[in-house]
Amino acid sequence: MKLIDTHCHLEQDAFEPDLDKIILESKKKGIFCITSAVAPDDWQRGIEISEAYDSVFGSLGLDPLSSRNMEQLISLVREHQDSIVAIGEIGLDHYRERDHAARNIQEDNFRKGIELAKDLKFPIQIHSRSAGRRVLEVLSEMEAPDVHLHAFDGKSSLARMASNDLGYYFSIPTSVVRSPQKQKLVKAVNIERLLIETDSPVLGPEKGMRNTPLNLPIALKEVSNILRRDEEELREMILENTLRLYTRIR
Repeated sequence: MKLIDTHCHLEQDAFEPDLDKIILESKKKGIFCITSAVAPDDWQRGIEISEAYDSVFGSLGLDPLSSRNMEQLISLVREHQDSIVAIGEIGLDHYRERDHAARNIQEDNFRKGIELAKDLKFPIQIHSRSAGRRVLEVLSEMEAPDVHLHAFDGKSSLARMASNDLGYYFSIPTSVVRSPQKQKLVKAVNIERLLIETDSPVLGPEKGMRNTPLNLPIALKEVSNILRRDEEELREMILENTLRLYTRIR
């Protein structure tokens, strides 16, 4: 294990034609994965993949726009808690949802997910889109431990505060090579709270192209360039950060 893709979606249809090949080639390169199933139709597939491959670990979550399935998720997580390493992604999406009543439902579900993670002592993978400040407020109010904000699109000053003062982890996606916002995020996050991800099949180094965990070293290389740190030294540090948060990965 050299690197862990802390957030991807291997259960999605985009990987159906060559899933086995991608997972095995990734493992040969030392790349392990946490696949996050966030739709009811994908939950069982996510569990099956994580149980079938020793280099893939599962996480169960709910897209914030899927407002009616939170109780179903809670039941499934409790049933399969021995087969997963995290809860998520869960969170808030104010970019795709503009209706205030619907946003309130999102937040109610978000709070239920945080309570579940606290109860079961799981890390939480957080979705935050155009809602960075509110997401951090809710997490702080609920004293959420072991927080992983994936592909955070909020202000760098918020990430700096959250990583330094609250101990939250932030994962940098492969799109960092083309995103000034993510490049600023790299510099803002406490290096001891820095992770990397692909969010594949999206957020690849080339816009519009299918992303895969095999691209994870691209994120590592770009982060090392931004921070002007030795790539191997940084790889070891990020792996250590990941295993500190995801204690069920061993």
